[in-house]
Amino acid sequence: MVLVHRFDDESEEVPGRAAPGSDDDRTLHALDALAEALEQIGEDREILARKIDGLRRARRKGQPWKDILAKEDAPGSMQVVSRMLACLSKASGTLRKELVEELRVEGSTIPAIARLFGVTHQRVSNLLRRSPE
Repeated sequence: MVLVHRFDDESEEVPGRAAPGSDDDRTLHALDALAEALEQIGEDREILARKIDGLRRARRKGQPWKDILAKEDAPGSMQVVSRMLACLSKASGTLRKELVEELRVEGSTIPAIARLFGVTHQRVSNLLRRSPE
């Protein structure tokens, strides 16, 4: 157990949660992972932009999509899109879960967290029930 300081100056031990700002702070790790994901997405965005230009040129020449997509060098444009979406989804999902858990430790209610995140209270409850990634 670790000692967690709440905003109301009370301290409470929370199993499995690191002190805010410590090297073991999972929300900081999740933020780092999101930053890394955005860097990867930035690289993929450049790859995808070039691929899109090629797709447009081929289509304007009247080529059918099955031929255009079959001739793409690997990874194909749709594979790059899928990779970008998966990367962002995983990193943002982890961050959302960690933030929800930390906000609960700090005393925030589920409806209050839902308002902060712009989601329903059911979504917040689902995040709390989800197992760690």
